[in-house]
Amino acid sequence: MKRLMLLLIPVLCLWSCAKETTVQLVDFSDTGCGRETKAVSSPDGAPELILEYSSEGLVLTRTNTMLNCSINQGGIACDVSIDGNTIHYTAYELGEPMKCICPVKTITSTISGLRTGKDYILDYSCGGDFMPISFTYQKGMKLVLDLSLYQY
Repeated sequence: MKRLMLLLIPVLCLWSCAKETTVQLVDFSDTGCGRETKAVSSPDGAPELILEYSSEGLVLTRTNTMLNCSINQGGIACDVSIDGNTIHYTAYELGEPMKCICPVKTITSTISGLRTGKDYILDYSCGGDFMPISFTYQKGMKLVLDLSLYQY
């Protein structure tokens, strides 16, 4: 009996570990700094977040955001992870902060590893933190969200 239990432990571990979802950033792009300005101004258009199903994964497109001009030297980076059904997504400026801001027309990324038909919560941060966004990842999904409604 002890031998049978010892043989089952690795099998159970492999089975439970295989169910873990791993997400991966497979694509990331941005339009860069539209124009530098010393004064805080509003972006050209309402800030939106578009969540869209694709065969490669969840496509997130952020429109009309204001970031620090440090993106001209360091660029924009993104971190993504998942904890249960919560996707943690953060886009941020690289480089030393400067005393100017840049309007960025779009930031687009694709996250692979999500399961079709599953409910998720997006913990989103880019140029500020936003309230959690709930959605079901499914074929044909395209959600266009006014981010001003999700600001803290």
